[in-house]
Amino acid sequence: MREGWIDSARGLAIILVVLFHAVINLDLVGLAGPWSRLAYPLDTFRMPLFFFLAGLLAPSLLARPLRQVLRTRCLTLIYLYVLWCLLLVAFRALLPHSPPGGVAAVARVLVEPNVYLWFLYTLCLFTLVGWLTRRLPAWLVVGTAFACSAVFAAGLVSTGDVPWDKTFRYWFFFVLASRTASAVRSVVPRMRMVHVIGAGVAYVVVLGFFLYISDDRIIFVRPMLGLLAVAAGCGLGVMIARVPALGLVRHLGTRTLPIYVVHAFPITAAAALLAGRDTDWPPGTDLIAVPLLTLAAILLALGLDRLVTGRVHGIFDVPFPRRDSAGQRAYSVT
Repeated sequence: MREGWIDSARGLAIILVVLFHAVINLDLVGLAGPWSRLAYPLDTFRMPLFFFLAGLLAPSLLARPLRQVLRTRCLTLIYLYVLWCLLLVAFRALLPHSPPGGVAAVARVLVEPNVYLWFLYTLCLFTLVGWLTRRLPAWLVVGTAFACSAVFAAGLVSTGDVPWDKTFRYWFFFVLASRTASAVRSVVPRMRMVHVIGAGVAYVVVLGFFLYISDDRIIFVRPMLGLLAVAAGCGLGVMIARVPALGLVRHLGTRTLPIYVVHAFPITAAAALLAGRDTDWPPGTDLIAVPLLTLAAILLALGLDRLVTGRVHGIFDVPFPRRDSAGQRAYSVT
């Protein structure tokens, strides 16, 4: 049975993912306007929440035999990652001002996670590591992940590759959720507005302080900021789930996969087509460009999802999708 607050929080997280990429791409062509100031807050909020929510759903999977974990989760994630990386590389090669492509670009996505699709790659790794460490004490695994997150977030250690650095930075949130899922799923639904406001205010205060001093690389700052983001995001999920008029957000939370893999196409296309143009845009264009592109990317993904679901396999699932105990397609891997 799906939990409304988790779907609502996932819907919020995927909206922020698309919004973030719309901001950074339109900022490259000078159309992000004041939205560009949201880049850093979005970066500290969206992925800790996204990985935490993924971790909440992991315990039942991690209790299964390794062969089943590999077949039902890891191979599915890698298949979808490789498929959509190939499609994205081919698509971007058709755009003006496209980055270098070819066979090398395709092969590179297996060792250097794609900047748009790296979540699928990383989630596969987290699942595998979670299974391999499932019998170790929770304090040891969570503590190790927290230390790893802290040193990578502070820039004390770096792989030289942004997606890999983010993988180590966000491992903590997946591990924490997977090890505390039962308690979290019991406590969070009882959150009230005052708790959400408290977590949100604490997040904004800490975020504002480090924006003011222009230095968030003090050790343990980013993990702690991420924890506040998770608390606020989960609380918002509870609040959203209680408002029928916000059912669309909950619906988006059940369709995170198609939105995640499709949104990069319209967003990168918009940036490429606008690059190098000396256009005198009407006043206020930079205020509406980001939300319009975000909305367009989400609607395109939902439209494609509706078009192929139940008709074509191998687009948002493996070519021969497995079935759950009720005989339904086991759909969402994110």
